[in-house]
Amino acid sequence: MTYKKGETVFGPVEHPWLDPLWCRILLVAFCAGWTGVEYLTGSTTWVFIAGGICLYAAWAYLVTYKGPDDPSRKTRPRMDDNEG
Repeated sequence: MTYKKGETVFGPVEHPWLDPLWCRILLVAFCAGWTGVEYLTGSTTWVFIAGGICLYAAWAYLVTYKGPDDPSRKTRPRMDDNEG
Protein backbone atom coordinates (compact mmCIF):
# COMPACT_ATOMS: atom_id res chain seq x y z
CA MET A 1 0.00 0.00 0.00
CA THR A 2 1.33 3.42 -0.87
CA TYR A 3 1.52 5.96 1.93
CA LYS A 4 1.35 9.74 1.81
CA LYS A 5 2.14 11.54 5.04
CA GLY A 6 1.05 8.58 7.14
CA GLU A 7 -2.19 7.85 5.25
CA THR A 8 -3.05 5.24 2.67
CA VAL A 9 -3.91 6.26 -0.87
CA PHE A 10 -7.56 5.57 -0.06
CA GLY A 11 -7.49 8.06 2.81
CA PRO A 12 -8.32 7.37 6.44
CA VAL A 13 -10.47 4.31 7.07
CA GLU A 14 -11.97 5.54 10.34
CA HIS A 15 -15.68 6.26 10.19
CA PRO A 16 -18.17 6.72 13.05
CA TRP A 17 -20.38 3.93 11.68
CA LEU A 18 -17.49 1.49 12.05
CA ASP A 19 -16.59 2.43 15.64
CA PRO A 20 -18.42 -0.54 17.22
CA LEU A 21 -16.27 -3.66 16.97
CA TRP A 22 -19.20 -5.82 15.86
CA CYS A 23 -19.65 -3.70 12.71
CA ARG A 24 -16.03 -4.20 11.71
CA ILE A 25 -16.16 -7.92 12.43
CA LEU A 26 -19.37 -8.20 10.38
CA LEU A 27 -17.71 -6.42 7.46
CA VAL A 28 -14.68 -8.74 7.49
CA ALA A 29 -16.92 -11.81 7.92
CA PHE A 30 -18.99 -10.74 4.92
CA CYS A 31 -15.83 -10.41 2.81
CA ALA A 32 -14.63 -13.83 3.98
CA GLY A 33 -18.02 -15.33 3.13
CA TRP A 34 -17.90 -13.76 -0.30
CA THR A 35 -14.46 -15.27 -0.83
CA GLY A 36 -15.83 -18.68 0.21
CA VAL A 37 -18.71 -18.41 -2.26
CA GLU A 38 -16.32 -17.56 -5.07
CA TYR A 39 -14.15 -20.54 -4.09
CA LEU A 40 -17.12 -22.92 -4.06
CA THR A 41 -18.26 -21.76 -7.50
CA GLY A 42 -14.77 -22.28 -8.92
CA SER A 43 -14.05 -18.67 -9.88
CA THR A 44 -10.32 -18.66 -9.21
CA THR A 45 -9.72 -15.06 -10.28
CA TRP A 46 -12.53 -13.78 -8.08
CA VAL A 47 -11.22 -15.82 -5.15
CA PHE A 48 -7.97 -13.86 -5.30
CA ILE A 49 -9.76 -10.53 -5.73
CA ALA A 50 -12.24 -11.15 -2.91
CA GLY A 51 -9.48 -12.63 -0.74
CA GLY A 52 -7.38 -9.52 -1.24
CA ILE A 53 -10.33 -7.33 -0.26
CA CYS A 54 -10.87 -9.52 2.80
CA LEU A 55 -7.22 -9.28 3.84
CA TYR A 56 -7.21 -5.49 3.39
CA ALA A 57 -10.44 -5.18 5.39
CA ALA A 58 -9.05 -7.33 8.19
CA TRP A 59 -5.84 -5.29 8.31
CA ALA A 60 -7.56 -1.90 8.10
CA TYR A 61 -10.59 -2.54 10.31
CA LEU A 62 -9.35 -5.05 12.87
CA VAL A 63 -5.60 -4.50 13.21
CA THR A 64 -4.89 -0.81 12.59
CA TYR A 65 -8.32 0.81 13.21
CA LYS A 66 -8.14 3.79 15.56
CA GLY A 67 -11.10 4.10 17.88
CA PRO A 68 -12.96 7.33 18.65
CA ASP A 69 -10.80 8.01 21.73
CA ASP A 70 -7.49 7.90 19.82
CA PRO A 71 -5.98 11.40 19.56
CA SER A 72 -4.24 10.62 16.25
CA ARG A 73 -7.49 9.56 14.58
CA LYS A 74 -8.33 11.22 11.27
CA THR A 75 -11.66 10.97 9.50
CA ARG A 76 -12.62 12.04 6.02
CA PRO A 77 -13.73 15.67 5.82
CA ARG A 78 -17.44 16.19 5.37
CA MET A 79 -18.61 17.38 1.97
CA ASP A 80 -20.13 20.84 1.69
CA ASP A 81 -23.56 21.31 0.17
CA ASN A 82 -22.07 22.72 -3.03
CA GLU A 83 -19.73 19.75 -3.58
CA GLY A 84 -20.73 16.78 -5.77
